[in-house]
Amino acid sequence: MLATEPEKLAAPLHRLAEANAKALRIPVGRFEAACVEARERLSHLANAMELRVERQSPAQRLMPNSAPPMADTDADMATMVLPASSPSAQDESSAATRRAQAAEQLSAGVQDITDAMVENQDLGAILRMILETMYRALALRRVAFCLRDAKTGMLAGRFALGDAVETWLPQFKVPLKPSSAPDLFQAICLKGVDTLIADTTQANIAQRLPSWYGPSLRAGSFLLLPVVVKGSPLALIYADCAESNGIVLDERELKLLRTLRNQALMAFRQG
Repeated sequence: MLATEPEKLAAPLHRLAEANAKALRIPVGRFEAACVEARERLSHLANAMELRVERQSPAQRLMPNSAPPMADTDADMATMVLPASSPSAQDESSAATRRAQAAEQLSAGVQDITDAMVENQDLGAILRMILETMYRALALRRVAFCLRDAKTGMLAGRFALGDAVETWLPQFKVPLKPSSAPDLFQAICLKGVDTLIADTTQANIAQRLPSWYGPSLRAGSFLLLPVVVKGSPLALIYADCAESNGIVLDERELKLLRTLRNQALMAFRQG
């Protein structure tokens, strides 16, 4: 596999299978299928961990479906932010310290979750670890995991951490059927775009919030991380703060949050 381009692999892999299948006591087809499956799982794991290899390197032949490097651009995350007053030097220093601490906690959580996946912990435990990592690192008010319901076709809240989630979570339902005037949650999930809404009181934001996201549920700022499989929303990670501009992310934190989201996807595939 390292020495052969993926499109030319079928014939040499078949010859290898014929030469070794008898000694391994497995059919030729099963040998070939196992090799292909191993390569696919390696690609999925590389994507979940955001590992990138050079396009022309032999390692790329092992995982031809691995994702390309992600662009670090402002357009990579849709963000709605109101202008703020210039912070003082002390405020900037304090914010930088908080950002560094948050990134360290997120990074530690990614490692813990990776270890849990290697140990084949159950899906629910891994998803809860992901939520708890985000909740503590970003000092969130609430964080929730939503999953597509096969009967209703909606993303429905499954479990959450934070303030009054027992009464709040059952109301969290995002319809996925395309409509002529989708609300903000629906549009973001259908597009599969990671989105930070910094201030929900802005007129252009408030008028697009869904009816179920009323005053009793509404946060000042929130983050949506859709989990998309083959262009279709499978799940959603939601996080919020009570205050406007309560969630502030730098590039490192954003990458770590995406890694956590990708680990959730990988956990589903393993499960």
